[in-house]
Amino acid sequence: MNLKRVPWTCEWGRFGVAVEQLGRGDSRVDDVFWACHNPVRGPDVRSVKRGECETCPLWRVASRLQD
Repeated sequence: MNLKRVPWTCEWGRFGVAVEQLGRGDSRVDDVFWACHNPVRGPDVRSVKRGECETCPLWRVASRLQD
């Protein structure tokens, strides 16, 4: 399997969604962002740019992709 080293293929990558409240119970997605949850980085979640994952020495193929 040849995977590109990007957040969604890394064991530590997670995404979040920023939501804009429009009022009266309505909302819409304003932005999507990626975060690194690697425990070596500490207890804090750190936002990452997509390109950072391509060269990160902590990148590891996500278990959900392994078969």
